[in-house]
Amino acid sequence: MSSGSPPAYLLWAVLACTFQAFMTLHLWSYDRFQCLKWSSGRQPGAFKRVMTYSYVATVPLLMVFSVTITILKYREGYMTILDTVLPRPLTVWHHNHLRWVLPLYFILSFAWAFELVTHLEELTFWLFLLHQGPSKRNWFHSWEFRVWYLGSMIAILGMPLATLVQRNDLDSCVAWIFLSGSSAGSLTTLCFVYVLARFPAFIRHVKLEGAEPDVVIRLATFYHLNVIRVIFRFLFNIPLLVVGADGIATPYPVLSHPFWPDFLIMIGGIGCFVSSAITLLIFFPRSITRESGYMSKNISPPPPQSAPLFTMHSGSLPRYQFQDPSSAKSGDDAYPQIYNFPNDTQHSLYCPHLPPHHHHRHFSEDMDVTSPDSDIDHEPETSEYHRGEERSDVTWDLRPGTSQSSKARMQPMASTSLEEEASTSAPGQAVHPYIMTFTSPIDLLDPEADEYLARPI
Repeated sequence: MSSGSPPAYLLWAVLACTFQAFMTLHLWSYDRFQCLKWSSGRQPGAFKRVMTYSYVATVPLLMVFSVTITILKYREGYMTILDTVLPRPLTVWHHNHLRWVLPLYFILSFAWAFELVTHLEELTFWLFLLHQGPSKRNWFHSWEFRVWYLGSMIAILGMPLATLVQRNDLDSCVAWIFLSGSSAGSLTTLCFVYVLARFPAFIRHVKLEGAEPDVVIRLATFYHLNVIRVIFRFLFNIPLLVVGADGIATPYPVLSHPFWPDFLIMIGGIGCFVSSAITLLIFFPRSITRESGYMSKNISPPPPQSAPLFTMHSGSLPRYQFQDPSSAKSGDDAYPQIYNFPNDTQHSLYCPHLPPHHHHRHFSEDMDVTSPDSDIDHEPETSEYHRGEERSDVTWDLRPGTSQSSKARMQPMASTSLEEEASTSAPGQAVHPYIMTFTSPIDLLDPEADEYLARPI
């Protein structure tokens, strides 16, 4: 059985060293390595440290494994087996080279476990935000967080345990590592497809709730990056899953071929390091706009130059409310009397400047009414206004102007639906504070639940 040729692992070594250089440059440009400090982050704690250090440690571990195994494989070279030139199996390696293999497999298993911790955290965090309801749960008290830390403990213990169990059979040991890691990775990647399917609607919801432009742009960018990353995660997990499944038992139809093991291992390496590079851009996102000294700004539409004209159209019947001051009651017994004014298209009312979201519903001018009974059609109190009817939502409140005057004060009152009231409420009330202040899935800031967040230790 062949577990990969020297050129296949050479590609892993080149990609690992290149990615390590890219990560170093990126973190330096990001904040001069300040994000690696023990107390880094807007609300530092154990969660931030676990995610930061587990992710940053993955690349050096993969680099040590790939570079060392490449050197060993080139030193061992090839041999002819049944007229086929294949890399030398581990069973015929020199003892001085063979003693390095098991420690390298442990390094690979720990690196893969840290990779699974990263993948699972992103999956559960976005599921947590997508499943938010009116209660706005706390991340550290949610079932998604419990799934993450239980799955992380299983990965950190399970991957090295698989290596430990198969330590006496090094040929099948790497196959079990590939099988265990790629199976868990494929499962989390499949679940992440569900997140991507709901993400566009989630971004639209955040935008409508009045999130900052930087937050909306960052979420949209993360969505496109995650689409690309999911593709490369499949390229990472599926080829290595095939290699692992074929290597745990004879007759090794894939691994005995001189082409397929190298091809699958190379594709898996490309998928691994490209997806990890995209994760770096998501965990530690740079803002070229802010680094250049620019700030995004909400541009509101200019106010109208003239006062809007309120016209009663022939197809809509305004609804007015009349309250007789002589029969005013207090408490729940005070019910206004409803009247319909004549629907005359020749008359129009001018109103002062209004905010755009009121749509001509609020007036501040006082108007005189000589007689509330003249030219007014009484509407029964049992009549109701249906949403399907095209009627104006203007309500007039007639109150006494002064005690010396018999004139009444007529003033329109805003009558909006529940949907309109929700749309004109304070922005961000239906969005979790994690999103309104979002910068990274591992750098959380919750101003409304600060007492529940992880504390520095």
